Amino acid sequence: MPYIQRDTGGTITKVSARILIGGDLLPHNHPDVIAFLKDRGQDPQQVDFALGELRRTDNEMARAVEDIIMVLLKKNLFKMSDLPKPVQDRMSFRVKQRVLIQDIYDQASARNIN
Repeated sequence: MPYIQRDTGGTITKVSARILIGGDLLPHNHPDVIAFLKDRGQDPQQVDFALGELRRTDNEMARAVEDIIMVLLKKNLFKMSDLPKPVQDRMSFRVKQRVLIQDIYDQASARNIN
């Protein structure tokens, strides 16, 4: 959701993906935001496309962040306890699930079928 600033008449004067002091939040597809962009020669569909691409790659990015955290932990650059408790819990849960998956694969691979 973009931050917006309005003039005293209520017309949007600025839209930003970054925090605007004294700004308000509006959905990216709000009619006022769309009109502001179109009035200034910008294509709101490009914003829709970019947001879709971000959503599409969320899972990949989450895995990349998880991998980075694991590398930093293994190199002792920080400890799990340095992370906020909810992040610790999520990381621990995900590690357990990955171990479970690997165990299943290992057991299946070690089994001989005639």
